[in-house]
Amino acid sequence: MTPYDALRTGTVNAALALREVDSIGTIDVGKRADLLLLDANPLVDVRNVNHRVGVVLRGRWLPERELETRLESVARAVSAADRK
Repeated sequence: MTPYDALRTGTVNAALALREVDSIGTIDVGKRADLLLLDANPLVDVRNVNHRVGVVLRGRWLPERELETRLESVARAVSAADRK
């Protein structure tokens, strides 16, 4: 599978499978504003999706630093729940 095929599978093809192609899967007017901003081209190497700068979630910008803070908080909460 090429990087393009992998990215398409996780975007357009996923939207088609969920029957949500009118609202997600591609960048277009009227669709949900959920985007991943990278500092490396995933078409060159699909592993570049790990080079995240931030995301736009429902139209709101979340920089990488905030994402890391949120993920750490979730990990702490899960760890605390596991200890109970």
